[in-house]
Amino acid sequence: MNRLNLRRSVAVIAGALIGLAGVAVVAAPASAHHSEVKVTAECDTAKGEWVTTWTVRTYAPQGVNRYKLTKVEAVSKTGATSTPFTIDGIQVTEGASYPHEVSQSLVGTARLAGDVTEASLTVRAQWDNTYQENDDKSASIKFSESCDKVVTPPPAKANPTATVTSDCTGDVAVKLENGAEATKDASFTITGTDGFTKTADVAPGKSTSIRVPAKNAAHIKVTEAGLEQPLFDDKPAEAKDCVEPGEPSGSYMSTCDELIFQIENPKDGKTVEVTFTPNKGEAQKLVVQPGETKTVKFKAFEGLTVTPTAEGLDDSEPIAWEKPADCTPGTGGGKEDGPTLPLTGAATGGIVAGAIALLAAGAVLFVVARRRKLRFTV
Repeated sequence: MNRLNLRRSVAVIAGALIGLAGVAVVAAPASAHHSEVKVTAECDTAKGEWVTTWTVRTYAPQGVNRYKLTKVEAVSKTGATSTPFTIDGIQVTEGASYPHEVSQSLVGTARLAGDVTEASLTVRAQWDNTYQENDDKSASIKFSESCDKVVTPPPAKANPTATVTSDCTGDVAVKLENGAEATKDASFTITGTDGFTKTADVAPGKSTSIRVPAKNAAHIKVTEAGLEQPLFDDKPAEAKDCVEPGEPSGSYMSTCDELIFQIENPKDGKTVEVTFTPNKGEAQKLVVQPGETKTVKFKAFEGLTVTPTAEGLDDSEPIAWEKPADCTPGTGGGKEDGPTLPLTGAATGGIVAGAIALLAAGAVLFVVARRRKLRFTV
């Protein structure tokens, strides 16, 4: 090879190297500037919607710090129908500003109908050194199934109420109810004094009653398993407009031959049970039901006394037979004299005779004077 040809070869190689260097310098900015798009999605079953999350990230050479989006196109498809949508946080920037930092990603969300089959986002970016992408950057997602709304039933709930009512005997009725709109049984607990406890489960729309005896009803508490506060926690109110039962009455009389006792019990009274014990002879007992009248007789003799007694009666006094003044042999004699006296407890107005006890509401005395006709109260 001559010297001239060698010089030509060197010149060609040098020119090629210089050209390649120029191309590299021109191409470097293009390869360093670019953006990328990513997407994820979740089904919101409470609303039956797809929640899509879109991320845009840009890259640029050192010294290029900010950028803007010059194109943002978001489209969803349902079958063959395309529909544009917007993404919160990812929009086109109008004007000359560059609001986004290269080092930070843009993240935006969009809710799409549950029957959407596909969604995509296409962007272009421009950086603050005025370099702009020539090609679109995009990402898309396809849904193989629909996002259906799942209706979660509300938690089961009871609707409990309690009504506490006293009656005239002092017993208390506790009415327990569970509203018709309830979706589960109501579980009640009723507690009273002296260890009284009862429980009851009441179905929706139903009710039941629990009776608390008077001896356990000084204070009543009603609770339900699903409630923090008691439904009732107090002394029950006393019953109103109570009518006392009819008053039984008693009387006695001395005839020429007998000492006779009689008890009359009205239909609305309570059972009367009295024992009559003579100072000589056997005792006799009268049990008089409401609506009944019964008598008991003792053969008369000088000094005869009869004492009426009953459970709970401590101050019964003997009643003496007194021979009527008009007695003649074989007449049987005797007459009624003296007023009807109310039973008030202690003897009053000089009344010093005995008493007849009434059992049911406690022992009650009736007081008498001479041949007496008496009324006694409960």
